Amino acid sequence: MAPRPRKPGSKDLPPNLYRKTDKRNGVIYYTYRDPVSNRMFGLGSDKAKAIEEAVAANMTLQKFSPTLAVRMAPEPTVKDRTFCEWIDEYRHVLVERELSSSTMRTVHYILIRLVAVFGDKGMRSITTMDVADYLTGFVKAGKGQMAKGMRSQLKDIFMEAMARGWVDSNPVEATRAAKVKVKRQRLSLELWKATYEEAKHPWLKRAMELAILTGQRREDILSFVFKDEVDGYLQVVQAKTGARLRISTSLTLECVGLNLGEVIRRCRDRVISKNLIHHHRTVARAKAGTPLMPDTVSKEFAAARDRAAAKLKLDLGDSPPSFHEQRSLAARLHEEEGRDPQRLLGHRTAKMTDVYLDSRGSEWIDVA
Repeated sequence: MAPRPRKPGSKDLPPNLYRKTDKRNGVIYYTYRDPVSNRMFGLGSDKAKAIEEAVAANMTLQKFSPTLAVRMAPEPTVKDRTFCEWIDEYRHVLVERELSSSTMRTVHYILIRLVAVFGDKGMRSITTMDVADYLTGFVKAGKGQMAKGMRSQLKDIFMEAMARGWVDSNPVEATRAAKVKVKRQRLSLELWKATYEEAKHPWLKRAMELAILTGQRREDILSFVFKDEVDGYLQVVQAKTGARLRISTSLTLECVGLNLGEVIRRCRDRVISKNLIHHHRTVARAKAGTPLMPDTVSKEFAAARDRAAAKLKLDLGDSPPSFHEQRSLAARLHEEEGRDPQRLLGHRTAKMTDVYLDSRGSEWIDVA
């Protein structure tokens, strides 16, 4: 019987050599199938080297027809290097990706936790059951989001190891991603206005004004400096993604009666500072004019939010809206006034913007 025709993508490869593309990052890696034992051997991502080794293996098969004794012989032992050894190599891969400093810190802590669990195990000996049991522990503890993040990182770790020939398969692919139900409530316009009224510090009011107008993240807002205002635009370089935005200072949000240019002018006070959001007086080690710490802003926002909720007699549950939820509220308010929220938030895809536009049932739906 004639052999089955090869797929179009493998026609330029010698017999028994196959290519596979990682859909996540586009990396192509090669594997060789021993036609005698049907065993698969990872050859990494170097095409020329993979072809060379496959041709050599095919020639060996042609010269030596395996006898029954040879076929029955035990498979040779392949050195199984440890997970910890591969992580040392994997860190170099991460450096080549030129990730942001905040992302690198997050990945660094994830790798520490993974090494504590899988560090001494051989890469080839880690099974799908090992990974599934580890991830299930997070799910049972109610940490579905963490389980999802750990699975994503483990999948990438083994995918890169597969491309380098350390393993022949990815044990993470067969596991199921945890279903994550977002618990944190959205911030409504009503609660935002009430929280704004309860804000005791001028810098908190300015921070909230900038958050609702620009839709930027907390860290970016606190890093705004006056020289970022250039030719009628507020220039923003997002720390998380590197996205570069120019937001017109004429931007106005009618529902709250705020104009960006006016808010920037309000940030100029009697205290000399380069930062828009700064301490207005010296408190303990924080000198007047110095920028605010992110945690300080979040705690003061939470305190004002709780006072506002008490006055409105609102039950915010176990996961009340945080300072970051102003980013979602800004997206929804600007969309209602006819602006493109995706451009404002600096998202690369509309799918991510849709996540922020979802009110999660916190707003009424008007029916004519």
